[in-house]
This record gives sequence, C-alpha cells and structure tokens, in this order.
Amino acid sequence: MVLHGLRLDYALEGISNFIAWRDKMEAMLEDNGLNEFIHQEVPKRATTDAQNLAEWKKCVVKARRIILEGVWDHIVLSLHGKETLHAMWKTLMDLYKNSSN
Repeated sequence: MVLHGLRLDYALEGISNFIAWRDKMEAMLEDNGLNEFIHQEVPKRATTDAQNLAEWKKCVVKARRIILEGVWDHIVLSLHGKETLHAMWKTLMDLYKNSSN
C-alpha cells in the first residue's frame, strides 16, 4: 500500500506479526518525525499561532493515517473513537504486546 509517497509493505494482522510490525511502524513514524505522537500526549501547538497549529494538525493526520493504513480492518475497530495517537498506540500495545512476549 502507498501512503503519500510512503510504502507500507506490511499490516498488523494480530499477534502473529506484532513484534515485526511494531518495529517497522516505529521506524516509519520516526523517519517522518512523528514518533513523539505515539509515545506521549502531544498537546496542540500554540493556538495563537495559526502556522504552528496547522503544522501540528498536519502531523497528527499523517501519523493517524500511517497507523490506520498499517493495520487490518478488524484491528481498526479497536482504534475507533480514540482521540489521540498516543491512545491509539497504547491500545495496540495493550492488545498485543503482552501476548506476544
């Protein structure tokens, strides 16, 4: 699958490929300067500065798209309604990390 110039050759299927998926996803997010959004809550940039707010929104949308494009549809259901990228990532880690260890 191609995501605005990014190529995702894998998708999270479940426990069977979780560890490899997590490593690849973290590398992709890091390559795009978006890793901070999954490891902590990143507040909106200063709302008085329209350019900073627009940049923050652009990063959030891109990271959300990368994560959603990187999981199978049955997993997207678990992410539906999560308000932040950190909440989405934590949900995936809680679902699969302990089981894969």
